[in-house]
Amino acid sequence: MIKLKEKITTVNNILKKEFLADSRPWVVTFSGGKDSTTVLHLVMEMFLGLSKSQQTVKKIYIVSSDTGVEMPVIEDYTSNKLTQISNFIEKENLNMEVNLLKPKVTESFWTLLVGKGYPSPNQTFRWCTDRLKIKPATNFLKSLTENNESILMLLGVRSDESQARADSIAKRNENHRGFSKHTEIPNAFVFSPIKDWTNTDVWTYLSSYSAPWGEHSDMMKLYDKGSGEADCNIALNPESTSCGKTRFGCWVCTVVSQDKSMANMLRNDSDQWMRPLHDFRNKLEKYRYDHTKRQPRRRNGQKSVGPFLLSVRKEFLQELLTIEQHLISLGKMGSKKLISDEEIVQIQKEWLHDGDFFETAITMSHKTNRLIDYNSVKSFSGDEKKFIENLCQENNIPLKLMEDLMQKEHSYRHQIKRTKIFSDMEKLVENFSNGVVNEI
Repeated sequence: MIKLKEKITTVNNILKKEFLADSRPWVVTFSGGKDSTTVLHLVMEMFLGLSKSQQTVKKIYIVSSDTGVEMPVIEDYTSNKLTQISNFIEKENLNMEVNLLKPKVTESFWTLLVGKGYPSPNQTFRWCTDRLKIKPATNFLKSLTENNESILMLLGVRSDESQARADSIAKRNENHRGFSKHTEIPNAFVFSPIKDWTNTDVWTYLSSYSAPWGEHSDMMKLYDKGSGEADCNIALNPESTSCGKTRFGCWVCTVVSQDKSMANMLRNDSDQWMRPLHDFRNKLEKYRYDHTKRQPRRRNGQKSVGPFLLSVRKEFLQELLTIEQHLISLGKMGSKKLISDEEIVQIQKEWLHDGDFFETAITMSHKTNRLIDYNSVKSFSGDEKKFIENLCQENNIPLKLMEDLMQKEHSYRHQIKRTKIFSDMEKLVENFSNGVVNEI
């Protein structure tokens, strides 16, 4: 067996040779997990061993992904680690740059699930990976290739991770430099400098050598708390089909039937504060397969199990905001939020399309001390809402019934045949008179 020191020397020599071979920028993907950390550590050590003139040959982009729904402890860890790395780069005046990639607010997890009613992701409809990781990374990398003609991505993938990964690496069509073409990004090449390293090599390296930006002990403590196969590399890893088995994943992940990472963390008394998040994730999975929680038609009008009902989406947002308020009271959120103001505004815009003219999302946020400034010319103004409320009160009509009738009428706005609207409205009124909650 080749000794670890020999492997380190070999990788360092290869990295140095390839770095000086051309002016093609490097992109080091960084998730905060053990493998991507090892690659970044090795690249940084090689770079620091170069002369100042050699360091100007090309720029190194350190790229990380923020899905907006990472486990809070992982988000804190990654955020702190990126800050350490950025501070070190600035202090040493290195030709490197840290980039944190995020999805557009219109394609964030909460906008799609709570706003549009997308069903929780599963193995057959894993919409989250594309929206939250692949698209942001694709856009960033394409901009680099357009400005530089070509880039080289350095990934922390290893044959030792699994037989599937070993088979995938073996099938690569590599050129004489060990690079393979990226399947999605034109003029982007992929290089995996530690593909032949074992798990033992990685852990020994991380425990034996401190990174230029700081210790690895905080990462090791996180791995001790959970149990899983690997870290989730940022997207566009051609050999990674899912984040479903990762310990460093999203706390809302329903791609797997059970979130073992969170379950293992909850064995620790110090992590019990995350239990409401785990319970909420389980609700997302349960509701996905409960057809009474979803519309009977898809957005395109096709008769099939469709998006979550608006009432269910309202339930999700209310619970999410309540959990957030609880975690803030425990001092666990700092300046962070489970859902951003921009997402709540976007959710309200989506709900408006479904007939929520009373700005329910904004009202919910205000009741949980999220004072979002929002005004829409398409929603009822304050005076209009007050008029409707007074009208309902004077005529002893439940305001909720009025809202539901408006939403039902709005749902028929694009249909040529509207005859069924009368029976639907009649059912709404009957349900209210019988004390049955209407699901819209």
